[in-house]
Amino acid sequence: MRTVFLGTPEIAIPTLRAMAESSEFRPVGVFTQPPARRSRRGRVESSPVGAAAAALELPVHEVESISKGEALEALRELMPDVIVVVAFGQILKRVVLDLPKYGCLNFHPSLLPHYRGAAPIQRAVLEGVVNSGLTVMRLVKKLDAGPILLQKPWRMDPAKTAEELLAEAGELGAPMMLEVLRALEAGITAKDQDESGVTFAPPLEKLDGELSFNQSAQDVVNRIRAVQPWPKGEIWLNGDNNKYTRVLVHRAELQADAEPGQPGEVQAIDKRGIVVACGSGSVCLTELQLEGKPRKPARDVANGLRLKPGARFRV
Repeated sequence: MRTVFLGTPEIAIPTLRAMAESSEFRPVGVFTQPPARRSRRGRVESSPVGAAAAALELPVHEVESISKGEALEALRELMPDVIVVVAFGQILKRVVLDLPKYGCLNFHPSLLPHYRGAAPIQRAVLEGVVNSGLTVMRLVKKLDAGPILLQKPWRMDPAKTAEELLAEAGELGAPMMLEVLRALEAGITAKDQDESGVTFAPPLEKLDGELSFNQSAQDVVNRIRAVQPWPKGEIWLNGDNNKYTRVLVHRAELQADAEPGQPGEVQAIDKRGIVVACGSGSVCLTELQLEGKPRKPARDVANGLRLKPGARFRV
């Protein structure tokens, strides 16, 4: 079967690798987003999928738009029987969707029709979802609305960040895609999505990282998990003369045994981290980062700031 792969970030690499290592489905071409500067001061470099495809000795096409011009002509020349898409980052137009014999298949890390959109895992974590699922569907013009070819349940570990869950989903999605590819020639039953159950997962914004200790402790922990690796949880420590220090929060846990306190109040500092009161309950901040500094255990940051119980974070 002649396959073409479309993808860009890390979550797509396990499926690409599984296809490349298969004698049946090794891609005849890989399309990805153009090279970009992937850190503030870094050099321009290929996408994670572009780099992985090159290492797998697959032909790589780095394109701004696959639906027109030279990129579309290159795709046509490959004469794909099926196109596999995992987090490509471009909307596919009808001219691409209708090109392959078996259509365009997409892996989506939610139990569709729930969480259609760019950030299904992040939005699910933000809302405290634990029992979710993974989907392989056939792409149509409408966002994430195509018929479902395979779904499996997936428990999203509440101790993991969205970044860790994205990596886990990528690994679980690879064998699902191969299962669907093997079933195509024999015929596979597609199931239409229930439009009455649709929910959406728009991309995260910078403001999504702002933490409020007026919320419940569980909501604060969920938000910290959801905004990894971007935009990251952000809090402000109130210092002398009403000067505030910006602090990024990478990890936090529920603090079950803390006494009630005023939201934003530092209640204790121990070997686990910094205990802070919330609107209901308390959290223990365990891994923090100051502006321009590396990530550190919260205890070390507290020592560096000479933080004491009674200090306050802006709520």
